Parts: sequence; structure tokens; C-alpha cells
Amino acid sequence: MTIAYLISAHTDAPQLKRLIEALHPDAHYFIHIDKKSDINQFTSIIKGINIHFIEDRVDVRWGTILEVEYQMNLIKAAVEFPTYFERIFFLSGLDYPLWSNDRITDWLDHHRDKEIIQGIQMNTEDISDEQKIMYTTPRPFFAYEKLNNKWNMRIGVLARKYNKLKGVTKPLSFMCTNPVGLNPSFLPMPEMWSLYKGSAWWCISQDLAQHVYQSYVRCPEIRKYFLDSFGQAETVIQTIVFNNYDLAKKCIHTRGKYPGLVALTPLHHIVYDPVIKIMDETDYDTLMASGKMFTRKVVSGKSDKLVEMIDNGRK
Repeated sequence: MTIAYLISAHTDAPQLKRLIEALHPDAHYFIHIDKKSDINQFTSIIKGINIHFIEDRVDVRWGTILEVEYQMNLIKAAVEFPTYFERIFFLSGLDYPLWSNDRITDWLDHHRDKEIIQGIQMNTEDISDEQKIMYTTPRPFFAYEKLNNKWNMRIGVLARKYNKLKGVTKPLSFMCTNPVGLNPSFLPMPEMWSLYKGSAWWCISQDLAQHVYQSYVRCPEIRKYFLDSFGQAETVIQTIVFNNYDLAKKCIHTRGKYPGLVALTPLHHIVYDPVIKIMDETDYDTLMASGKMFTRKVVSGKSDKLVEMIDNGRK
């Protein structure tokens, strides 16, 4: 099975190195390093003909459209690569596999007809008003060249607070036109798309990845809608996927009340409450009982004993 791992990283080069070394040696790795980070600390220790540090690097700002830009840059690198990848994973550099590579491959082989990406529709009566407010309050994006990220973010926060104070809102749906060429069997026709939310960590086919990338590039309404939205890294791709009836049937569609991000993350064990937890050896039994394929967050110097224990169990 041909596999590609798309990985975003900005820190802890040794951890990224051991993540790659733990995964399939015959897979290809497409890596985005935050433009603010020194890429040399990564490229100096992570090498190989299957290692691809992408050149289109983004100066990432959390919670902005810039997170989507690096996602799309990674997807583009994979789908335009000469090899056809049957499976494409999206990971963080601070992830680590809990399963052996053989177990991962066997599981993927038995789920070839499934896309392992999860989403929930956000404009239904089941979603609480508290959750909806997060996505209906516009969060303007500012990128003034003469200001650094810190000041651009401050201006954005002030603009968001002003919008909330004034009662300015945005809908949980938008019109999106299917351009000619994206799906040859259809003429371009505007459709009402609903907002969907999921996790930034997933595993999909190259065909679906190609559809996601082409949709984002060819449908300007998508970027326009999400430019002042919330949590774009967890909503843009899900919105593209789940507004296509045929594609959505192959994915994990969650219905009902919003279950929280942990329940919308099918492949990873994560702890977000009250903060993102750094895993250590005391978490080993919980991780092994989780049934998840990966865990995050693993950090050099703090998770070393845990990684050793996981590796002993993966052999």
C-alpha cells in the first residue's frame, strides 16, 4: 500500500525525526515547517529520498486562514507527486503511533472503501447556541505587512470583540459554485453549503485529497467565507467533504449534539481539558486501552520514557 504522511511542525526536530523513523520506511513524508522556525534544525537531522520539506512555507498564525494555507500546500505536494498514494495521513510533528506499522497497514487494507475523516453539521437545531456563537461571530483577518503577527492578531481580537458587541454575525452556511472541470458531469451551479466541523487529523484517499484541493483553489467562495471564521483548520476540509453527498457517504458523519473535539478525532488519543496534555509514561495504560492509532502530544525530554514503552509494545 502506498502511503503519504503530511506533517506540520514548528518545534522539536528530534521528536519529528523519531516520529518518521517509527512509521512506514517505504512511505513518503511531506513536511511543512512554520516559516518562523529555523528549518535547518530539521533538515540537518532528517534526511532521505522519501523526505520532502515543502518549499511553500507559511508564517502560521493559530486560528486563522493561514492554517488552511499550509494544509493545502501539503495536500498539493502529495497529489502532484509522481506516486499515486492510496492513503494520505495528516499528522502533527508531536504525534506518535501507538500501533505497529503492520497493524496500520492491515487496518487500512480492510477499510479501503472508507475515508477516515469525521464531521458534524453546525447549523442544526441540535447544536447549542453557545457553540454556534463561536462560528457566527466574525473574526476579521489582518495581515498588514508593516506589522508583525503579534500586532495583526491584536487588531483581529479587537475587531472580533467589536463585532460581538455590535451583534454582527455571519451565517452557518454559504453559497458555493461548483466550477467547470471540478466535476465534469455537472455544469457550474451555486449550491448552499453548510458549515461542518471535525478534527485536523485524518486519513483519506488521494482522490478525496485531490477533490479537496481543487475545490479550495477553484471555488473562491470557500476562502471568502472562511477568511473571518473560527477554527478553519478543523472546518474548511470537512465543509468541502461533507457537502458532497457521494463523498460524505464514505466518511464518518456525526449527528446530534456537539460531542467535543476529542469525540470528533477518530485516529488520535488527545486530552484537551483543561489544556493540551503532554503525554508521559503515566499515560501508557490509558493510551494502550484507547484503541487509537496515534497519540498526541509527545515532546522530547518529557515523553521519552513513554515513547520507549510504546516502541517495546509495537515490535
